[in-house]
Amino acid sequence: MPYINGRYHMNPTMGEALEAAREAEAALLAAQQQTARDSRDGSGEAEDAGQGTAAAAPVHRIEIDAAEVVPHATGRATRGFVERVHRATPAPNALGPAGGPETHVFADHRDLVDFLRDALAS
Repeated sequence: MPYINGRYHMNPTMGEALEAAREAEAALLAAQQQTARDSRDGSGEAEDAGQGTAAAAPVHRIEIDAAEVVPHATGRATRGFVERVHRATPAPNALGPAGGPETHVFADHRDLVDFLRDALAS
């Protein structure tokens, strides 16, 4: 499997496209944050208000990675899942994600499915 930007991908072409999309999304987020900093009036209230509405924004996309950690003490592998929830921008005329993804870690697939059900239901 090709190793592209710290991740393994089954298909090298798709892996390159996904990594390019992640980089473009990060650049868009940086531009949005810079615009917000430039337009802020200096009191800091605009940034705090944006953080409150980002959690209520609809889900834009979800990334789920299977993880495996081998602690040195036990030497036995512990498996789990890492989930990143990207939310849509709450402003109607803006594009792209609202901010950095919410990261959640699950040790069991049932917990992951329960969380997905609750997150996507709202």
